[in-house]
Amino acid sequence: MADLISYEELRRIQNAERNNKALQQIAPDFFEKVKEYILTKKKLIGENKDRDNTFAQQAYEKAHMELGNITKILDDICARRQRKVIMQAITNVAARVHNTENMLPEEEEMYNQTIKNLKEKRDCFFEKFNRNEKVELAKGEENLKAVRFVDEVPSFIWTDSKTYGPFAKEDIANMPVDVGEILIKQGKAIEIVVGDE
Repeated sequence: MADLISYEELRRIQNAERNNKALQQIAPDFFEKVKEYILTKKKLIGENKDRDNTFAQQAYEKAHMELGNITKILDDICARRQRKVIMQAITNVAARVHNTENMLPEEEEMYNQTIKNLKEKRDCFFEKFNRNEKVELAKGEENLKAVRFVDEVPSFIWTDSKTYGPFAKEDIANMPVDVGEILIKQGKAIEIVVGDE
């Protein structure tokens, strides 16, 4: 069995993450060592809790103190590493090559998922600036005007007894020419020039 990790080593790892911007290397058996460390401290506490001699009481108090601090140290290490992984993903979202050196398997999975989510949101953001404004007119409907609404328009019945709308901002629709022209004059819509494709 590998040597147990020490309390001092855990503090060293915490300080290394705290004092360096880059993700620090952690041994693959780190979690197993920490688990063994916690079990050893719990055993030491149990063995010395009710003993009367000074040495036993000192061992109990030291183990109890270290065990109480270990959760805070591990939380801090985890939080610092997660922040570094997420910041690395934000920085590298558009990169073709991704450096995942020093990431634990769980951290690499979080990094890849963050990259995926960021790319999806980025694409969604830029889609709003790249709307396809081309509107196809069906055969026999050359008397229609393609418009894009710049204001909300409630539903209404026109002289052809048809109901149009409601329309929201940025909606695109084929409207009868007379309706389209009125909407444009009222500043409710703008005309879209349809290509001859």
